[in-house]
Amino acid sequence: MNARSGKTLYDRIWEDHLVHEAPGEASVIYVDRHLVHEVTSAQAFEGLRESGRKVRRPGMTLAVADHNVPTTDRRHGISDPESAFSVATLENNAREFGIEFFGMNDIRQGIVHIIGPEQGWTLPGLIIVCGDSHTATHGAFGSLAFGVGTSEVEHVLATQTLLTTRAKNMRVSIDGRLPLGVTAKDMILAIIAKIGTAGGTGHVIEYAGEAIRALSMEGRMTVCNMSIEAGARAGLIAPDDTTFDYLRGRPRAPKGGAWEAAIRYWRTLKTDSDAHFDTEVQLDASGIVPMVTWGTSPEQALPVTGAVPDPAAERDTNKREGMLRALSYMDLRPGIPLQQIRIDRAFIGSCTNGRIEDLREAAIIVEHEL
Repeated sequence: MNARSGKTLYDRIWEDHLVHEAPGEASVIYVDRHLVHEVTSAQAFEGLRESGRKVRRPGMTLAVADHNVPTTDRRHGISDPESAFSVATLENNAREFGIEFFGMNDIRQGIVHIIGPEQGWTLPGLIIVCGDSHTATHGAFGSLAFGVGTSEVEHVLATQTLLTTRAKNMRVSIDGRLPLGVTAKDMILAIIAKIGTAGGTGHVIEYAGEAIRALSMEGRMTVCNMSIEAGARAGLIAPDDTTFDYLRGRPRAPKGGAWEAAIRYWRTLKTDSDAHFDTEVQLDASGIVPMVTWGTSPEQALPVTGAVPDPAAERDTNKREGMLRALSYMDLRPGIPLQQIRIDRAFIGSCTNGRIEDLREAAIIVEHEL
C-alpha cells in the first residue's frame, strides 16, 4: 500500500486485527468469529484431542449441522450412515469442547453462511472464518470473511488466530440501475464473465457503486458469496443504513447503548477517497441482463439472449478444451439459443441463494406459472 494514500476497507479491518507481521513471514491475525460444520471439523477436533489442547475461546465458535443434513423430512433422521455419523460426531465434539451447537432439528439451524447473519452474530468490522470457501458471504456486512482448511480450523480453535498473508486490493464498481428482472446473481455472473474465474486471484474484492448500494442485504450476500468463483480471497461491501436496519433487533446483535456505540464504529468502516487499489473494474448496471451458465464454470456465462458458444472460435487452447468438456458434460451443441434449452431440474436453496427473500421470489414465479 502506498504510504501516502488512504486505507481501503480491507486495509482497515486487516490492520485492526493484526497480531504479528514481519518481512518474509506469514502474518498472524486475530479471528473474531469461527463457524464450524460437520465436513471439515472432525479432524481438527481430533487434533486438539491428541495434543491435549482446549478451544481457546469457545464462545466465539458456533457449530452447525449443514452439509449432510437432508432436504427431505427430518423427522426420520438421516438415512445415509456416513452422513448421520458425521453430524453426530460434530454434536459430540461441540459438547466435549464447550461449543454451542445448532443441531438438525434446531429451529435456528440452516446453511452455515446464513445463520450468522440471521442471528446477528455476523457484524461489520469482524474477521470471520469457516472451513468452507463460501464464507465470503459474510463480507456483505462489511466483515472480512474467508474459508480456511482443516489444519487452519484446528489452529483457530486452539489459538483464536490465523496465519495468513495479506491480499491485494481490488475494487469492482457497478453504477447505474439494474433493469427490471435482473438480480444480484446476474450481477456477479456478469462480473465473473468479465474478469474470469481467476480474475480476483490474490485479491480481496470490494464491491462499490450505486447498483451495489441499492441491493438488499440478501442481494449483497449473493454477490460476496460468489467472489470465490472469481478467484478472490474474499468480497467486501461497506456497511450502511441497509446493513444496520437488517441487523437491528437480531438475537445476537448489540442492544441498547452498545448498539448505538456499534453504529458509530461501523460508520467508520469505509474506504478513504484517496485509497489505492491494485486493480479497478467498472461495469454499467443498465447493461447487465439475466445471465445463464451454459457450462460447468461460472466463467462460462452468457446473457440469456445469447447462444451456446462454439469452441472452434476460441483461440486459447486451454479454454477451448474446457469448453469442449463442458459442452460434452452438458450435452449441448454450439449455436443453440439459451432460451430454447429446457430446464429439467431446479435446485433452490444453495448457499448462494438460500435466503428467505430468494425463496419468496421463487414462490412468486411458481405461483405465476401454475
